[in-house]
Amino acid sequence: MESLDTIDFYCRKCGKSLKITYVATGEMQAPVLPNVQIKCHHCTRVMVLKNYTEELLIKHSRDGRYYI
Repeated sequence: MESLDTIDFYCRKCGKSLKITYVATGEMQAPVLPNVQIKCHHCTRVMVLKNYTEELLIKHSRDGRYYI
């Protein structure tokens, strides 16, 4: 976690920004935005984050971007 302080969320379907940023805390097993609905304002896709941890976000993010 030396260079990754924030993670920006992007829509996997259309590739646009969801305008949500997560600030990493360093606690790898901490739940991230549990049961929060996120709606893409471009393609109107709705996502619910369940069982997402900070470790999962950091492991699967690319250049500080996480595609949901």
